[in-house]
Amino acid sequence: MIIICTRDAALVETCRQLAGGREKTGRLAEVGQLPQLDTGAEDLLIIDLKAFREADLPQLACPAIALSEVPDFRQAMRLQRRGVRGYGNRHMLFENLKQAAAAVRAGQVWMPPAIVNQMIRSISPAESEAEQPLSLEQLSKREREVADLVAQGLSNQEIADKLYISVRTVKAHLTSIFSKTGCRDRLELAVGIKNRNLVSA
Repeated sequence: MIIICTRDAALVETCRQLAGGREKTGRLAEVGQLPQLDTGAEDLLIIDLKAFREADLPQLACPAIALSEVPDFRQAMRLQRRGVRGYGNRHMLFENLKQAAAAVRAGQVWMPPAIVNQMIRSISPAESEAEQPLSLEQLSKREREVADLVAQGLSNQEIADKLYISVRTVKAHLTSIFSKTGCRDRLELAVGIKNRNLVSA
């Protein structure tokens, strides 16, 4: 079930397409109704921040995506502390919204790449210390180079330029890295690497 918090009829229709039909979507008129919702891990909450104030959002337990008119790093950080795992532009392409929904339902973080990279750069050793050190022994030399650059907050394009490879090759390396390490996304990978470097220092 997809639960939509918006007053925008066009966004409601987009979310219904995402869910595969009217019967698989619900609509809330007010965010104040969220705490009373009986939601599970398989449900997805989509919140339109044009219609509702960020300050009115409760702590969220189910997978949630917040859509903003202009995505902003500070807002992304505040929303993440409230349990929001997905964040982006409310005018994003349908395919991007579909990717965001799949990622968030799988427990991953889905946000604009520039915001994710800024989050990675902002992670302090104290924050990463809470995570288990990451095992990188299975990675090839090139995969380790890519992983280290991700942990520095570089984008796929910046990694490609630095290593003189294509963006497509970077993506292929990342797929392999996630598979070998069990990391779900680049944010989890970065935290694991920063913690590993802290432990081995």
